Amino acid sequence: MIAIYDKAQWHIDAGENANSVIARIKAVFEFLNDKDLLSAEGKELLELGIDSSASLNERMVTEKGGKFLEAHYNNVIHYGEDKIAEGLEQEYKKFNE
Repeated sequence: MIAIYDKAQWHIDAGENANSVIARIKAVFEFLNDKDLLSAEGKELLELGIDSSASLNERMVTEKGGKFLEAHYNNVIHYGEDKIAEGLEQEYKKFNE
């Protein structure tokens, strides 16, 4: 079974604005890419473009990326698109301590 950390559609189905959700998921992928935590599959998805079908799952990240998301992603999952990268950065510092 593949671990799924987040899916754009989950938030859209819950009534969140689709554009905001997609922007937030894209910001997460960009953060993970900047930290070299995306797998080849994750990098490919980012290059192709994040849309409402985007799924952040264990195939999208490296082993370290998966450990980071498992331990810290729930702390920032509900942040808005303007705050999530900052939140991820703070969580990443904790992860590396």
